[in-house]
Parts: sequence; C-alpha cells; structure tokens
Amino acid sequence: MVAIAIVLLVLAVIFTALLVNEVRRFKSGRHLISPRRLALRLIAGFLLFILLAMVFSGLFVLQLKEAGARPQLFITFWSVCLLIAVALIVVMLMDLREVGERYLQRQNEVWHDFAAYLAKHSTRPEVTPPASDEPKQ
Repeated sequence: MVAIAIVLLVLAVIFTALLVNEVRRFKSGRHLISPRRLALRLIAGFLLFILLAMVFSGLFVLQLKEAGARPQLFITFWSVCLLIAVALIVVMLMDLREVGERYLQRQNEVWHDFAAYLAKHSTRPEVTPPASDEPKQ
C-alpha cells in the first residue's frame, strides 16, 4: 500500500508541474494553444488532481478498501470518484476535438500557402504553333 501512496504522490507532483509549465508557456507567448484549450487543460488537471486526492484519501484516510461496515459511504465515495473520472474523460475529449480542429486549420493554411507559392513562382511556357510541312507562299 505504501507503493500506491508514493505513486499517487509522484503523479500529483508531475501533473502539477506540467500544469504550471503549460501556464508559463502560454503567458510567455511560446505556446500555440488557444485560451479555450488552456482552460480545458487546466480544468482537466484540476479534475485529475482531485481524483488522485480522493483515491488517496479513500484508500488511506477513510480506509474504503471494501464495503464492510460502511457500505453506503463506500458506494457513495467511489461513485463520486467515478463521476469525476467520467467528467475528466469528457473534458479530454473536448480538448481532443479542439486539437483536431486546429490540425485541420493548419493543414488548410499549409495547402493555401503552397498554392500561393506555386502561383507566384511558376512560369507558364509560351505555346508555339507547330511547324507545318507546307511551304509558305
């Protein structure tokens, strides 16, 4: 059980560091995400942090490893954890949709830039009429 506690603590520290890094990069302008995507990622990080804290407290503080003497508390607590996990999945799917939309937008921009480059730098060969075998008179 100590190993689980250590893993949960390490995950919480890693996710916190990643969120802080995400915010710092966004504020400095070195990040290409929209404010909406940043908000989605912060919400996801917050939900994940709450979920990790609840799992830790459920296993180690409340000792909810099995229904035993407190079945109603057991079911309620782990149901709330499940709802938070489902909310986290929904937020991540929304973020994934944003990423997909941004990818399509960038792909269209690349093709548009490529077409503009070709139009600017291409030269059309002059069409010469074919030579005929008949002598000119």
